[in-house]
Amino acid sequence: MNTITLESDRLSVVFSSPGAFYAGSRFDWTGFITDITLDGKHTFCVDESLIPGVGTGGRGLCNEFGIHEPIGYDEAQIGECFPKLGIGLLKRRAPEEYRFWEPYEITPALVEVITKENRVSFISNSPECNGYSAVLRKDFTVEHNLMTVAYSLTNTGKKTLSTTEYIHNFVNIDGKGVGPHTLLSFSFALHGEAVPEVFTVYENTIGFKAIPDQEFYWAPKGYEGEKACSWTLLDKETGVGLKESCDFPPLRVGIWGKAHVISPELFIDIHVNPGETLTWTRSYEFFVQK
Repeated sequence: MNTITLESDRLSVVFSSPGAFYAGSRFDWTGFITDITLDGKHTFCVDESLIPGVGTGGRGLCNEFGIHEPIGYDEAQIGECFPKLGIGLLKRRAPEEYRFWEPYEITPALVEVITKENRVSFISNSPECNGYSAVLRKDFTVEHNLMTVAYSLTNTGKKTLSTTEYIHNFVNIDGKGVGPHTLLSFSFALHGEAVPEVFTVYENTIGFKAIPDQEFYWAPKGYEGEKACSWTLLDKETGVGLKESCDFPPLRVGIWGKAHVISPELFIDIHVNPGETLTWTRSYEFFVQK
C-alpha cells in the first residue's frame, strides 16, 4: 500500500507510505502528506515545483529536521554517516557545510505504521550512529475540519540531540496560486528588513500587490517572547483557508513561495538530552468563512 487516507465528515488527508512518494534525503519520510480535501471540493496541496526534476521533491505538508542544524554532521568524516530524523542515516560526501538541497546516500530507519479509525501513527527508530540514536513518534488524528499531529522524540543515544524542526507547507488553495486574493496573517505583529517587493505588510498581516514573478522569502521578526504561535492563510475571494497552530515558542519564522505555492514556516528549537523525551503539537484547521 503506497498511501494511507484518514477521513472525517469534512476532511480527507492522504499520506504517502514511508519512501513511496518521496525517498529523498531532505524531508521526513514519516507523515508525508500529499493531498488534503475539505468538504469534497476544496484542495490545499501542491508540488514544490511545477517543472519535473526541479526542486527537492516536496509536496503538500512535509516536515524537516535540521535544515541548518544537522545532527552529527560536523563530527562525521567524509564517507561516514550522520542521522537525519525521520529518514535514517545520511553519508557525508564532501568537506563543505551541509547542504539540504543536495542528495545524500541514505540508510533508511525502521518505521512502524499503525492505523486505527481516524488516527495513524508513524514510529521511526534511527539506527545508532556515532553515539546518536532516537525514536521519533508522530500521531496524526483527523476530526471534523481539524488535523492534529503530536510529536514525541526520545533520545536513546549517548549524545544530546540539538536541531530544529518545521513543516514545509506547500500550499495552493483550490489551485488558484498566490496573488492579490491571498491574505496571510500571524498571531504576532511582523517586522524586519528585506521585505519582498510583492508584499504589503500591515501589523500582523501580509497581502500581495500582484502575482509574484519570482521566488520570494522573508524571515520576519516579532515572535520573540511568544509562548505559542499560529498563522492563517485565506483566499479573500472565496473565504477558503487554513490555520496552523503550534504549542511551542517559535525559534524562527520563514515565509517562502512562488506564484503557485506559499509556505509559512514555524520552527521549533530541539534540545533533548540522553534518556529524555520532548513532545510538541501542531494542528491544522481547514475552513470556509461564511
